[in-house]
Amino acid sequence: MDKSCSSNFLYKLTNIATRIPVDKHEVNFQISLPPWFDRDKFKRGQRFFRNNYVAIMAAHMCGLVTVFAALSILKVLIFTKQSATPAAAYKRYYRTVLHIQSWYFEELEPASNSWKSLEYVRRIHAVSGKNANAADSRMLISQKDVAITQFGFVGYVVLNHRKLGVQYSREGVEGFVHLWRTIGYMLGLEDRFNLCTEDFDTSVQRMTLVNDHFFRPGLQNPSADFDHMTRIMIDGMWCYSTLLNYDAFMFMTRRLSNVPGHYYWNDEPRDGAEAVYKDFSWFSRVMLNVLMVIHEVLLNYTVTRWFANWFFLFNTTVANKYFPVLAMVTHGFRKAYVKIVY
Repeated sequence: MDKSCSSNFLYKLTNIATRIPVDKHEVNFQISLPPWFDRDKFKRGQRFFRNNYVAIMAAHMCGLVTVFAALSILKVLIFTKQSATPAAAYKRYYRTVLHIQSWYFEELEPASNSWKSLEYVRRIHAVSGKNANAADSRMLISQKDVAITQFGFVGYVVLNHRKLGVQYSREGVEGFVHLWRTIGYMLGLEDRFNLCTEDFDTSVQRMTLVNDHFFRPGLQNPSADFDHMTRIMIDGMWCYSTLLNYDAFMFMTRRLSNVPGHYYWNDEPRDGAEAVYKDFSWFSRVMLNVLMVIHEVLLNYTVTRWFANWFFLFNTTVANKYFPVLAMVTHGFRKAYVKIVY
């Protein structure tokens, strides 16, 4: 993608996509595979995820926080009131984790759980967008919002895999991009606004544009609502992953977007800004060190990566699903159990 193509895509995203709602008149519908769907490539993307489970799930958690930096999305999230308290946020975002798990682990075909999950998510987006727009005509879930949300799940994996501990292979990451291109399409994202394209280099440049023009500035100068909602989300999801210390996790998120001052290792290039973590409490600095060692050191070794992947997969699909002890203590017995419905 040359400069003119980059400018053209950014113009379309900010001036055209922002005015086009997703499924404005749809509530009940049948989704379909895109005409360009490649099942072998999609499965390569699923294998890439499974081989990098911990790293990519961390990228998703950071991506969820990053999406809050988009004011149009944040306003709709606040309007729905489904993540207004830590307990509500836990239910909402752990359910999101379970939906995503089905996309990564199951065959994508009609009547499968992953297919029903995508139908459900698209239907919920349509209803939420319609209700928000009815309350305030300036609020809607637009094509731009879906594209930006797509970045939250794929962008950091593609652009900053080394800081996550993702074991990169061109074939694997191209499959991963195709997987999210497919999911974007099935959630109503038009091809012209899809960050994931047939050409990998074009996809990288689109994601870079979104990070540079939307997320890095939004993370550098966040709104008061951003700070409030991210704290609620992290407080709610702490019982899912006890590594979610607010300062440490926000540092990691901003580090992935290359925000100045978020360097950590002694041999890293300095960007002229003072290292942010130096102002953290001792506990936040310890938690940050744990995150940095896990993602930038330990996940590069096959044995420790395999163990970490197995442990967190077990935590997600068994321990936290059937025996959510920390969630019971934090949010109460009834709110601790979360299941997805279609």
